[in-house]
Amino acid sequence: MKSSNTQTRLVKRTIKKFQTIALMLLVTPALLVLSTSNAIAGWNSGYYACKKTEIADVSDLTITEGAEALGLNVLVSVIPPDVAELLDSSENITVFAPTDEAFGNIPTDILSAIAVNDEVLTTVLAYHVSPKLVDPRKVLYIRKVGTLAEQNLFVNRARNAPKVNQSNVECQGYRTANGLVWVIDSVLLPQF
Repeated sequence: MKSSNTQTRLVKRTIKKFQTIALMLLVTPALLVLSTSNAIAGWNSGYYACKKTEIADVSDLTITEGAEALGLNVLVSVIPPDVAELLDSSENITVFAPTDEAFGNIPTDILSAIAVNDEVLTTVLAYHVSPKLVDPRKVLYIRKVGTLAEQNLFVNRARNAPKVNQSNVECQGYRTANGLVWVIDSVLLPQF
């Protein structure tokens, strides 16, 4: 009788161990999925919040008027009149517009070299303009975007924010009468 009781207890303990192991095998993957999902959700939440930001409608303004209304004073001041006319008369264009601080971050000697040469200035400005509508917030992988300077920009996202080349793009875009304006934190320099 004792051996039968001992065998029964041994069988019950073994069953409990298997039940515990089976439970762990079921729970562990579920915990991994939950922890991974939360990490991914946290990482993506900034992307989705940015992507869902409504584009502000300033369609009563042209591209240059929109840049001026946004307080991009340095950009507006360096645009030659013929380039401003081209920007304002073109349809469905995208302008990546540097902030005043972005111009302040350019080394003085480079800024002087750009400012004194109209051809170089026009090329730099044209490098900020795409002849089509571009929404950098919706790009998941690196995407080439042609510019009026006949060189490509590279739009992508890093961490939770959209980028163009190495510049950060603000989530808030602006729809003007003839295109889109995206504010960026640095001046884009083409290859010469």
